Amino acid sequence: MSSAHHTADAPRAQSRVDPELEALPAPPAGRRFAAMTVQPLTVVASLAFLLSLWPDINYFFAPSVATQLGDVTEVVPATLTPNTFVRIEGTPMASGTVRYTRMVSGSMYAVFPLAGQRNIFVQIPIDGPETERSLSQREFSGRLVTFGELGSRFGQVRKYLGSTMDMPVSSESFLLLSDETPTSYYWALFLAGLALLFVLVNVWLMFRWFRPLVPAVDLD
Repeated sequence: MSSAHHTADAPRAQSRVDPELEALPAPPAGRRFAAMTVQPLTVVASLAFLLSLWPDINYFFAPSVATQLGDVTEVVPATLTPNTFVRIEGTPMASGTVRYTRMVSGSMYAVFPLAGQRNIFVQIPIDGPETERSLSQREFSGRLVTFGELGSRFGQVRKYLGSTMDMPVSSESFLLLSDETPTSYYWALFLAGLALLFVLVNVWLMFRWFRPLVPAVDLD
């Protein structure tokens, strides 16, 4: 008799919820909806930002010894590997120089082709008298990328070179970012770590805040 009585009461005991939990006010629906929307968006945005940093991270781990390409007039563009540290020789075409300013940092740069070809351009930072010396040198080393990899950041520069300077630039044209060594991209690792931290924190919070509550069981 006693055993049957306990068996009948078992489902009713298991369905009981902790009274303290029942007494808690329900979270505001609007705030809960905002959290459920913002946190996944933060995770997606952080992952997208992390993906955009991938080429910079790869370049950070590239060999620190520059690949010697020799004279630019003897270089075959099809044999070049983007996102590598290289050194090249050539004479800057001052008449084809384009100067621009980056909106975020305010830094100024000059972009110009090297004489004898139209497939490889060089970018140098503009910092007073050093610029004139850079425009007179014949050897440049730095990160080799394509204009296509740079995306919309160089849209205006490409347009100006093509329409005003009569130097059409395709997405396959190369740009040497002078003086940018692999070790100078340490900032990419920092930003990648920050983005990854945002992902982990928001995933943890979503799991913690929105996991289903387990009803308390009364064993008496």
